[in-house]
Amino acid sequence: IEKINFIGHRHLIDRVIEKGHLGRGSAIGMISSTAGLGWRTNMALVKEYLAAPDFDAAVAWIEEHPERADYMFSKQAINVYVASQAFPFLAQGIRINAILPGPTDTPLARANAEVWLGFGTDYRGETGIEASQPDEQAGPMAFLCSDAARYITGEVVVVDAGYTSSGITGT
Repeated sequence: IEKINFIGHRHLIDRVIEKGHLGRGSAIGMISSTAGLGWRTNMALVKEYLAAPDFDAAVAWIEEHPERADYMFSKQAINVYVASQAFPFLAQGIRINAILPGPTDTPLARANAEVWLGFGTDYRGETGIEASQPDEQAGPMAFLCSDAARYITGEVVVVDAGYTSSGITGT
């Protein structure tokens, strides 16, 4: 899961920047998850992981820490990566942001619907909404990568119809 959710993305970003395919004015949009919201409290460990200099070293780090080879940690890695790369990327004229979707009705989510789409059903039931559709996640991503968001970088934007905010405030 780490290779798919984070290591591969970081490797791709490193290569396209290295080859000059992302120049000034470019924007990187990543998809994290509300599952990665604990990234601030786990930052030291995630930063240790991010210090792995390349794809193989990152894979080796995960192999040495098998308890971290999970969905939540991979999403925390994205969040810390986005926040920590905002400055060095912006110095190159490149912005980076991520969206943190809540439950989104996709074929992959339907394959494990009880867990992935079951999360937050109480909230959705009380508010009269369904799980998010992919296009409802695409809009915020398109915005973050557009010129309209040219002064936004290093942000992880929660896109969950207010579920997280409601939980934080106890409403």
